[in-house]
Amino acid sequence: MTTIRRFCCNDLLRFSSVNLDHLTETFNMSFYMTYLARWPDYFHVAEGPGKRIMGYIMGKVEGQGESWHGHVTAVTVAPEYRRQQLAKKLMNLLEDISDKM
Repeated sequence: MTTIRRFCCNDLLRFSSVNLDHLTETFNMSFYMTYLARWPDYFHVAEGPGKRIMGYIMGKVEGQGESWHGHVTAVTVAPEYRRQQLAKKLMNLLEDISDKM
């Protein structure tokens, strides 16, 4: 069973297995903390059995007035959890949040 929830500070110490994949761009801790502090509604994690992190999405809002929009900064799923439409679910969540905000 997969649970999608907001990313929290403790997840920064638990998501390295997802970031070790060569297709995933990684950032420094202060970058992740900035997103977590400024756009917490746009930072989510998919968690599987045993609280294993399966993937995450992080985004932000940018622009003003008519050009205001949500922006996907990173979306990644650990190799062993791919081909299950998890990234699609994370993207749909970010799109829904952007529409509501």
